[in-house]
Amino acid sequence: MWIVRTNLYTYIYLALLCTLATNVSAQITELEKHPQKDTVRIRILNQLSRNSFPKDAAKTTQYASEALRLSDSLHFRPGIMWATRNLALAENIKGNLEKQLDLTINALKLAEELDDKYAIGVLNTDMGNILVEQDQPRQALRYQKKALRIKQALGQPAEIARTLNSIGASYIRLNKSDSALHFMLESERIKLSLNDHPGLAITYENIGLIYTQKQQYAMALPYFEISEQYYKEADNTNGLVKSHLNIAFAKTMLHSYEEAEQHLAAAAQLNSNLRNMKNTLIYHKNMAALDSARGNYAGALANYKEFSRINEEMFSVEKTKFIANTKEKYESEKKQHENKLLRKEQQLHLATIKQQRILVIFCGMLLLGLFVITAVLYLMYRRQQELYSQLNHRNTQVQQQNKIIMEQNAALESGSQVKDKIFSVISHDLRSPLAILEGLLFLLRDEKMSEEQFRIFSHELWRDMKNTAYMMDNLLQWASSQMKGIHVTPDDFDISAVLKSEFELLQSLAKQKEITLTHELQRPIMVYADPDMIRLVLRNLISNAIKFTPVNGAVNINYLLLPDKIELIVQDNGLGIAVPDQAKIFSNIYYSTSGTRNEKGCGLGLPLSKDFIERNNGRIWFHSASGKGTSFHFTLPLSLEEEMSNRGYTIIVKDNHGSIVNS
Repeated sequence: MWIVRTNLYTYIYLALLCTLATNVSAQITELEKHPQKDTVRIRILNQLSRNSFPKDAAKTTQYASEALRLSDSLHFRPGIMWATRNLALAENIKGNLEKQLDLTINALKLAEELDDKYAIGVLNTDMGNILVEQDQPRQALRYQKKALRIKQALGQPAEIARTLNSIGASYIRLNKSDSALHFMLESERIKLSLNDHPGLAITYENIGLIYTQKQQYAMALPYFEISEQYYKEADNTNGLVKSHLNIAFAKTMLHSYEEAEQHLAAAAQLNSNLRNMKNTLIYHKNMAALDSARGNYAGALANYKEFSRINEEMFSVEKTKFIANTKEKYESEKKQHENKLLRKEQQLHLATIKQQRILVIFCGMLLLGLFVITAVLYLMYRRQQELYSQLNHRNTQVQQQNKIIMEQNAALESGSQVKDKIFSVISHDLRSPLAILEGLLFLLRDEKMSEEQFRIFSHELWRDMKNTAYMMDNLLQWASSQMKGIHVTPDDFDISAVLKSEFELLQSLAKQKEITLTHELQRPIMVYADPDMIRLVLRNLISNAIKFTPVNGAVNINYLLLPDKIELIVQDNGLGIAVPDQAKIFSNIYYSTSGTRNEKGCGLGLPLSKDFIERNNGRIWFHSASGKGTSFHFTLPLSLEEEMSNRGYTIIVKDNHGSIVNS
């Protein structure tokens, strides 16, 4: 019965929304004429909030917040749902995508509880749009296609067109131009029939981007130009800025340099009031392309540097927002938990007071006789002792809960440190090689550098990129172990085959430094462990040996076969490890130094290798002398089949000089 009644309220609410005048000044007048705190005022406030988007974040927030407070006091759940959605839109204007996502999820939960199909369709589209902006198009498509099915069932052409446009944007992010164009053209057909110029502005902008992605700039330009007209008609300043930037890029590619410069100047002037960092970033990128096309390489370099600086700044801002949102969530959950404890304590005190009143009344009734009075006093004494005991017990529980809160706080701080480590590695160690590669490709693409010059840098660039790839593998594995834990999946596998599968790539890395890389595992040896973990351990130890071995050095992989395990040895004649630094190698300090050719590392490889070996019932250690080289040893359990075949004889392994290592 409640669901039926709620749906009725929702439909009435939506009907009122549809008949409400769109003129903002008229709505403000209507609000002033309706001071009553009822559902009609909630409807007006939510409509004012929606009409203030996307021009004024402060007004959007102000009206939505008042609507939320009034809806909460009246227990009007549809009003709470739409006010929460409007607050989410306000966070979008501010660029707080994480907070917008949380608010949209809350609104979607309310819509599903109310079984409001229209709201479910709208909010699923919102979820898709947020995930597209967060560069998660595959996840976005799940919400967008669900929204499309709902809106098609309800027969809402305007909403269907909006969702088709959103799906097309996801396919643009996935680089699937043909699929994106299909959905955009469907959206255009519906919007043309509805004469929806603001909606067509967005659709035509996206169609232009699709043709730009296909490098068909002559096809893209007319769509950008009509999008500009519709944005101007709708007084959408941010849309106008994007249109000028898109037209300028297309004009640059079509060699209309003067017109491109004019559009870039117009975009800069409009964006000076908006102060939108993303638009500024695209402006400098397009300006660099224009300068490069005109042969102004000094200007192109200056704009490219400014583009890189703003990109770094935006990354830092996003990181700060992410950390702030995480802290805010933690504080909110902490307050909720504290309020829950206070309510429980208050209920306990009320129960205690009620019991004491009953005891007092009971005592008054027994005042008729001295014996009865004495008995009542005794009972009261006993009862008080029980109450004191209960209060002490409750205090103990509160102390235990406080301890749990402190432990959760420590866990959150640890998680924050993990995120800081990840951001630190991405900011300082991973982004630099990618920035160098991007710069070289930029110069090569625009024919600033000959192929012969590029070949000179290609070997060093290849080595840097492989080091970066290994660092990324270590970072992802380490982050997974810190945030989610590691699940070991042991199996019987041939350790020789795993080594050989990695050996060719590592051999290429060694040749770059003129290092001799050899191994002695010439026959199959079955072990019982997680093959992916052991593959990473081998890669870390061998690439580390190559990293710290100078030119013309040697790295050899040897082994010792024991009755129930194998001992693998990675030995080099490189720099060695200084005695003061040896204690840091397997610690959680994440110690890292540069290699013989300034190869970078994130300091996670060896601690992660130690963790993986120990999880697979092995042991890892090393011997090193400064200036003489290092040998890393680790053991793995043999598979049952290998143990049976190995039983009864001993394998003798010799080193490179022919002397017996062990027998």
